[in-house]
Amino acid sequence: MKLTKLVLNNYRSFGPNDTTINITDLTAFVGHNSSGKTTILSALQKLFGNSRINKSDFHIPLDKTSDEIVESNFYIESYFDFFDEDSEGEDEDDYGIAQYFENFIVDQPGGNPYIVIRLDASFKKGSSPEGIIDCKYYYVVNKGENGLKPISANDRDKIQVLYIPAVRNPSEQLKNATGTILWRILNQINWKDSDKELINNKIDELDKQVAEQSGISQVRKVVSSQWRNYHSDSRYNEANIKFGSSDLDSILQKLEVEFTPSHTEKSFKVNDLGDGLKSLFYLTLIDSLLELENEAITEIKNKIVQEERVLNIDPPALTLILVEEPENHVSPHLLGKVIKNLNNIRSKNNSQVLITSHSPSIIKRVDPTEIRHLRIENGKTIVNEILLPKKIDESYKYVKEAIKAYPELYFASLVLLGEGDSEEILIPKFLGLYMEELDDVDISVVPLGGRHVNHFWKLLNQLNIPYITLLDLDRERDGGGWGRIKYALKQLLENGSTREDLLKLEDGSVLSVHDLDNMHNWETNDLIDGWIKVLELQNVYFSNPLDVDFLMLENYLDAYLATLEKNEGPLIKITEGEKQKRVNELSEDDKKSTAYQERVNSDVRRALKKNGGDGKTYTKEQKELMVWYGYFFLTRGKPVTHLQAINYIDEDVLLEKIPEVFINIAEKIKLLLNKEE
Repeated sequence: MKLTKLVLNNYRSFGPNDTTINITDLTAFVGHNSSGKTTILSALQKLFGNSRINKSDFHIPLDKTSDEIVESNFYIESYFDFFDEDSEGEDEDDYGIAQYFENFIVDQPGGNPYIVIRLDASFKKGSSPEGIIDCKYYYVVNKGENGLKPISANDRDKIQVLYIPAVRNPSEQLKNATGTILWRILNQINWKDSDKELINNKIDELDKQVAEQSGISQVRKVVSSQWRNYHSDSRYNEANIKFGSSDLDSILQKLEVEFTPSHTEKSFKVNDLGDGLKSLFYLTLIDSLLELENEAITEIKNKIVQEERVLNIDPPALTLILVEEPENHVSPHLLGKVIKNLNNIRSKNNSQVLITSHSPSIIKRVDPTEIRHLRIENGKTIVNEILLPKKIDESYKYVKEAIKAYPELYFASLVLLGEGDSEEILIPKFLGLYMEELDDVDISVVPLGGRHVNHFWKLLNQLNIPYITLLDLDRERDGGGWGRIKYALKQLLENGSTREDLLKLEDGSVLSVHDLDNMHNWETNDLIDGWIKVLELQNVYFSNPLDVDFLMLENYLDAYLATLEKNEGPLIKITEGEKQKRVNELSEDDKKSTAYQERVNSDVRRALKKNGGDGKTYTKEQKELMVWYGYFFLTRGKPVTHLQAINYIDEDVLLEKIPEVFINIAEKIKLLLNKEE
């Protein structure tokens, strides 16, 4: 039995239209603060826990205040399936089916049955501040009129919720008190009468042994003597000193968890653990509870008579573990163990896990298909699943792994998509110089390698997260230049841009399909800057003319040369029979030599890669720069090279020579996020 779907209507931040949330074995809810993550968990507590319904649970529209609400209603529906579609009946839930089969719904012949449990709540303004609140619980037995059937408290109790709040005190839950996890675990044991009698006899023996100690005997006599001076009631004549635990329940309440071995001879108590280990042990206890309940279900399925059962409980058919921010109290290197524990819990037939999180370290360990992104729009919570390419698409694995590698994008106010590692280093550096308020705007830089950009655009559009894309123009490289312009235009069209808006020419006509399809064959470069401007209006920018690495050399060559040691730099033999020279030490006459020109031409071809051009669209200075481009970025690590060079550049110089594309991007960020100077 598994929860597969939750429908919220008019509940807290969820508006008067149905919001449907698909639930998996482990579902993670992410989003900014107050976006509705805790609201979803609380809905399950209202359905299956002991959480009371309050006036604040009813949705308040943006144009009204709480006092203006005279009447209101909300409902919550939960859908439960009993058959795994892929198992073909091999792993059906006999225990859950036995509890609920009378209320099954089947949508179509041969379809899998399921149940729907619904909470209806109403509010009416009354004499008290909370008003008059009524609630009822139902099965939904059909979709038409009279489709609701009251559900018994026993049936609701077969679905349990365990809520772990963000601000938690694990010590309290680890104590053996009624209602806590440890009490529930110990209470499952089937204590036989002979065991109880034996334990009670042992306690009596211990009491007698203690009473025979001379000091204890003397204390008892003195206390009894003094006690009689204060009263004359024969019922309380003797005052004995005993352990005070003559029944099994009292004894069990004194049990504690201890940890050994310790660096001292004394064992560790739970309270001796740090908050992080307490949280991990708390999850361990939940895992243990569910495992015991699973074994109890197995005993019931195997029809073991009650006297011979090890566990004496009537376990729930399903337990929902609701964990707020599991990263709290836990050091980063232990977060992997947290997710491992939660995955172990979710793998059981009788449990599911729902978590909320603000931690990229947690979210990157969750499959993107199990993540639900929440945002507030017009005062209401919007829930989206993560949109991935189809599994048969070659881009599926790439996009999925990229999203897992950069989970920060879920929490970003704006995402900047770049080509690779260089952009990941340089973009934040330049934006930080140009935008003093950068720390306030939560920008995530996500490298995508220039591949499958349309899938990232679709995802970010779906999540309503604004984004800017910085691509390499790659002029004269295979597929570059006009090919890159064509690629960006086509991807924008696939993502909803209209031809009339995107491809409108100066004379008012629209670029034809044929011309767009053949754009990569265009020879002229006179028009390319105009199309770059068109794409910038769509938040697509280019590192022009080649890539961001070449752009940095054009603007800050001296800083990159300063990173060289005395014996570093490209070598060239100008004259036969003479030693090779460093390129940065060549004279003007050396640069006129045939050997130097051949070296430049060779490095141009190397920079423009296989099937690339001969550099005819580049200036003489740019061609010579490709010698250094090859040395710094085709033979050495780009990130390290950029980091070393930036250290040699004063911030004033960085600002003075900042590439125009970074200025344009910064201005667009301010516009998108409504930031002002």
